[in-house]
Amino acid sequence: MLAQAQTAAPEAARTLDEVVIEPWANLVVNHPLVAALILVPAGVAFLLWGFRLYRWLVVLAFVGLGIVAGLAAAMYFQFNQSIGIIVGSVVLGVLAWPLYKGAWGLLGGGVFAAVMIAVAGEFGVQAPVPLALVGIVAFLAGSALTVLLMRPLIIIITSLVGVFSLHEGAFCLIRLWPDVADTVIRAAHAHPYVHAGGVLALAAVGSIMQVVDTSKKKKKKKPSGGD
Repeated sequence: MLAQAQTAAPEAARTLDEVVIEPWANLVVNHPLVAALILVPAGVAFLLWGFRLYRWLVVLAFVGLGIVAGLAAAMYFQFNQSIGIIVGSVVLGVLAWPLYKGAWGLLGGGVFAAVMIAVAGEFGVQAPVPLALVGIVAFLAGSALTVLLMRPLIIIITSLVGVFSLHEGAFCLIRLWPDVADTVIRAAHAHPYVHAGGVLALAAVGSIMQVVDTSKKKKKKKPSGGD
């Protein structure tokens, strides 16, 4: 039973690659215009209005986790994988919508724990108990920080998500003109710091615009002095 449980999650991750990642990669390669029409509007929306839309981002993240969890459960309990995908994604997605603040904290804690466990592994920590302690402490600290610093973190993360989507969407578009695509790719490889700097600068602009937008929204909510 334990061995079956240990192999279920990796198998689910492999199946997730076949169900989600490979079809998306095929869409990007074979239908770049369709992929760009998905990525560019989503990128603009998250870059400029990410704080207003982050609830959807949290739900999408939990839908992805639900797919993995559902597949792992289907493999462990040996029932239909499609049912596992649907039930897992729907249950976690639905729960994440009303409980988005808690879901945001869990997501941040999970990411922070994964990063710290990887760092601990790089420093030679391999024993299960110390790694588990690192993971637990990092999860609790990451969850608390994610909730306490919710607004700035959401703005930064959604700006980066938006820029990444725009970046990938732009590359999908230029794939329609192979000569242009080759020139742009060569230029990006020749000047990687300029390329990365441009991406980060655009993310910074998006973050500033989101700060201005949310500040205006707060001012509108404040009651006037005569009330």
